[in-house]
Amino acid sequence: MAIKSIIEEIETDVLDVVQTKFDYITTNLVPNRSDGQLTFERNVGKFGKTLKSCVLYVDIRNSVDLTHKHTTQTMGRLYTAFSKAIIKAAKYHSGHIRNIIGDRVMIVFPAKDCFTNSVDCAITINHLALFVIKKIFKGVDFKCGIGIDYGELKVIKVGVQRRGHEGTENKSLVWVGYPANIASRLTDVANKSIEKTYFEVIRNPINPRAIRPFIDIMPLFGSRPSYDPQAPLYLSTKETVEMTNEEFANNISSVQEGELYMTGGRFISFSKKTKTISYPKILMTEAVFRGFRNANENRKCIKQNYWTEQKHEIKNVTGKIFGGGVSWDLS
Repeated sequence: MAIKSIIEEIETDVLDVVQTKFDYITTNLVPNRSDGQLTFERNVGKFGKTLKSCVLYVDIRNSVDLTHKHTTQTMGRLYTAFSKAIIKAAKYHSGHIRNIIGDRVMIVFPAKDCFTNSVDCAITINHLALFVIKKIFKGVDFKCGIGIDYGELKVIKVGVQRRGHEGTENKSLVWVGYPANIASRLTDVANKSIEKTYFEVIRNPINPRAIRPFIDIMPLFGSRPSYDPQAPLYLSTKETVEMTNEEFANNISSVQEGELYMTGGRFISFSKKTKTISYPKILMTEAVFRGFRNANENRKCIKQNYWTEQKHEIKNVTGKIFGGGVSWDLS
């Protein structure tokens, strides 16, 4: 087949995907690649599924460094042991393995009891990492990070039909939705210490009374107007503001040679600093934590506050995050 022919065939496939209607079936169970209700054939309506549940990612920390330090035989054994451990832990806690990419594993849980099952699965994985794998693989600095989120996932089948032993390799499931993305983001930083640079800016804040509102409603309530045309633009007080590199670059400017200006206040001085943010081994969104807490009010890890809110600067994550390094007490 000439290259032109395959390009034209692929273009037809792309147009088919864009022009064909997608329908989604609500489910409480975790779809798999053999699910007959999921379709990807050409010239037919595409069917996917919608699942509202928890998704967990787990990833080995510093796997590249480990590969440089240890033999291929050791790393092969480590990956095999790690994968087997995760698969069995997932199954025990009603989870389903839905993606293994190198040293990162994705586990999706049926909707029923998903908060308890996903967090308990994370505890088991953390326990195995700390007290089984690390103990057996002496000399290997084995660590893993775990992230969990909850929400609506849209599941679609992608790929093409192939006969023979390549059939399974040519199709897969794609999990579309924030929970998968956020859980992956949490996994990126879980069980890591991340050094960040930032700018500490000292400035005089803007005087609220010098800013004319579009509509001033204060006089309607018998109060003085919020706007005073005689008020100075800046207050005499000082405030210290912490900015990321990007925020600093977007807020600083030079209109006159030798002078710096800043939005949000009158610039006084700045200093560039570094800080280290350390994240615990297991991270979860507020939705997961609240769901787990509500279902397990009498658990020791809840009563003794083993899970704590984390100050974070995780990319694309805006809500509250809770974390801990909980493992099982087998005594």
